[in-house]
Amino acid sequence: MRTTLISLALATALAAGAAAQPGFDEAKAAWDNRGDKASLTQAIEAYQQAYAAQPSYQLAERLSYAWYLLADAFEQGDRKSKGYYAGYEWGLKALSYDPGFRQRYVDQQQGMGDAINGVPREFAGGIFWTATCYGKWGKMRNILKQLGPAKQARKMILYLYSIDKAYYYGGPSRWLGAYYAIAPGIAGGDMEKSGRYYAEALAAAPQYLATKVLMAENYYSKLKDRAGYQRVLDEVIAGDAEAIPEIAIEQRVEQDKARKLKAEPFD
Repeated sequence: MRTTLISLALATALAAGAAAQPGFDEAKAAWDNRGDKASLTQAIEAYQQAYAAQPSYQLAERLSYAWYLLADAFEQGDRKSKGYYAGYEWGLKALSYDPGFRQRYVDQQQGMGDAINGVPREFAGGIFWTATCYGKWGKMRNILKQLGPAKQARKMILYLYSIDKAYYYGGPSRWLGAYYAIAPGIAGGDMEKSGRYYAEALAAAPQYLATKVLMAENYYSKLKDRAGYQRVLDEVIAGDAEAIPEIAIEQRVEQDKARKLKAEPFD
């Protein structure tokens, strides 16, 4: 009963929104200019300082996403890998604000994918960015080719898919589309499933450009489908980054990725 009451109280606090949390006002100018690496780094520093002074779920979730964006948009090699891992660690901190997750993951030492069951929908951001950062880091480190870690990450997203499949422009479907394309058969890889999940993500948010970039990177390239590969990249480059105003910066990042992919040889 006590855990339930704590969860309800926390859900009420989360519903108040990030804007009410200390640290967001101080970082706003830098965050609003996050398409610039120096500004994004400044925002991360401000969020981390605010978290050290007054920890909150909202700050931990924002830091998970901010580290993801820094790694994804600006870094290369080991710095990119470390950025994704930092996002993953902040995501786990965010999820630990749910008493049930903390008990299962920290106290009972369950895997993160097993511990996620029962986490309220209010923690969708924590779930998504933890698994997204882990997936990107895992791909760089070949972790997704190892059955145990791959299963835990997939369980997290399958759970999110069951409670909020539309989160972040069809994010759970997009993640699963990438997973089933990248993972080997022993870890559940399946190109047919990949195609179905990518189709779901496109249907949920047709103007969200990252879905098509991922399809070029790991779906059409794996199928050796040059025409499909070129088509989705051209659609991203010609797309309207302002069609989703709140993430126009992120949309331009995806257009930059598409241009780079088009300039590379198609293997």
